[in-house]
Amino acid sequence: MRKGRSRHVLYLLAAVAMLVYGVPRLDLGAPWSGTSLFSIVWLVFSLVIVAAQIDALMQGEARRQQMQRIKRAKSRALERKLQQVVARRRARG
Repeated sequence: MRKGRSRHVLYLLAAVAMLVYGVPRLDLGAPWSGTSLFSIVWLVFSLVIVAAQIDALMQGEARRQQMQRIKRAKSRALERKLQQVVARRRARG
């Protein structure tokens, strides 16, 4: 198993453990209050984390490489933009 994949498995297990531990303690049946709102938001964020980890585990190698290319391109574009800003500031004075 690749290093990145094992990291996602670990994060997924941690998120599921957090849900198993936390959901019974949440007050989801209460009338609308700060407590019930917190419970719903906490549950939604936890499920988003689980979904993201499952998505990361199911990514194919082609998609992973495509994402790396996109990240590198964005990084290069940001670096060029910063270099242009610095060059303009130096030219001004």
